[in-house]
Amino acid sequence: MDAKQLPFILSLLDDESPSVRLELQRQLGELGDGLKIELARLAVPPDGSQRRLLQNLMEPQARQWLRRVWSAWLAMPDNLEALEKACALVSEYQTGYIFPTDLSILLDELAADYKASHRWPDSASLAAFLFRDKGLKGNQADYFNPLNSDLVYVIKEKRGIPLSLTTVFILVGWRLGLDISGCHFPGHFLARVREAGRDYLVDCFNGGVEVDPKVMASLGEGGPATLAAVLENPATPRSVVVRMLRNLAKAFEEGRKPEDLALLAELSVRLEQDDLAKAGHQAGAGGLLGQPLFSTGQVVSSQRWGFRAVVVDFDLSCKAPEAWRRKKGGGARLDQPWYHLFVDGSDQVAYAPEDSLEPETPPAAVQHPMMRHFFERYENGKYWRNGKQWPGTQS
Repeated sequence: MDAKQLPFILSLLDDESPSVRLELQRQLGELGDGLKIELARLAVPPDGSQRRLLQNLMEPQARQWLRRVWSAWLAMPDNLEALEKACALVSEYQTGYIFPTDLSILLDELAADYKASHRWPDSASLAAFLFRDKGLKGNQADYFNPLNSDLVYVIKEKRGIPLSLTTVFILVGWRLGLDISGCHFPGHFLARVREAGRDYLVDCFNGGVEVDPKVMASLGEGGPATLAAVLENPATPRSVVVRMLRNLAKAFEEGRKPEDLALLAELSVRLEQDDLAKAGHQAGAGGLLGQPLFSTGQVVSSQRWGFRAVVVDFDLSCKAPEAWRRKKGGGARLDQPWYHLFVDGSDQVAYAPEDSLEPETPPAAVQHPMMRHFFERYENGKYWRNGKQWPGTQS
């Protein structure tokens, strides 16, 4: 396609005719990776509305692009440069046409703004700068928006989730020579700061405040042992990317976007397979403390108790009363995900720990009288939730 036709193409973006949209995708696709360059060269660049329409139109090409570049990313070492690159790829995939801005430039600008008013960098003043002066905060009103995992969006719109806000804190701190990493605390993601001879935690989702370890240990998500584990084992950059992909997959599941969900699942599997290959061994359950291995709607089986079932929901740690745990818990660890399950061929609702379950391969349909109240369809080996809420849980 001749790039001179771009203004005419842009004028047709709001045409909802399927034939027109297919032709626009074909012509714009001919420009490949050069499309964004040609858009930047236009005397009259696309406005905000046109950029959003363009982002939506080019979704299939964006998925193909991310699949293609992911292999090159996997070859990078496990360091902060790779973490930043992965975040940049996710931003390009989600909002590359809406925000044609390089993530590294935005992070450089934040670091430069901070240094202009702080001669000697320290983590506490950086947290105040980002989460007070710059106004970055937790997006509690729209938590499952997938854009909350897009760092360009987070910086531009000043809203994010714990993982994305903490990652901004880590990457800006890296530019300033500060020792900031992440902590996979169950049910939350925190920053771990090593400074002036001590380690401490920072909650970037709630204003960048320092967290009292005694408070964290009393939250019921594993207690002092869990807190000690996350402090002693900071999150590796790759494990942050794994968690980012899982957050995106959850958001796409909530938003009923099966093609994007499938893509994120594929990227996650490729990353974990690459890690296993490098480690030279086979692994079982995922390595993130408190992160669920199984998703809602997945069919699983339990050799320990001899049943197969579908996952309805999960808790990040056991929420059953102590009396139930003594009678039915089987001595299983409490500091792991526990799953609410519909047991096949019965009317039973089971509650089981992650280490007692395994994915069913290949999966088959589950028969349970409550299925129709919670799932709308069975497709490609997975059940899809309807809009009804499972009482007393997070979904």
